[in-house]
Amino acid sequence: MITHDGDTRCLTGGQGLLLGVDPDEPRPHAVEVLPAGSTVLLHTDGLIERRGEGLDAGMTRLRQPAAALAREPLEIFCDEILTGLATDHADDVAVPVARPPERSRRAVAEA
Repeated sequence: MITHDGDTRCLTGGQGLLLGVDPDEPRPHAVEVLPAGSTVLLHTDGLIERRGEGLDAGMTRLRQPAAALAREPLEIFCDEILTGLATDHADDVAVPVARPPERSRRAVAEA
């Protein structure tokens, strides 16, 4: 998750098996209240994993541009993340991204 101000953190509630692994296994559920203007970025391993490198290095490589792009429209956010991280290797990459609509942000801010 990336806040409107560029703070980043992993959402850890509801962690379980990878999607596609044992679809009959029950999945945990979690609820997260997002700060107004936050962006939720999901990704496949192909975005951050590099041969011979730990996951922490890949997550750092993702967090830096994500924080810098926090206020950009989602189309630009996604294009820049993919251009910066997904062009130098051949692994598959998927990057679903969500941001509450402007109306929802105002309602949260007023609450």
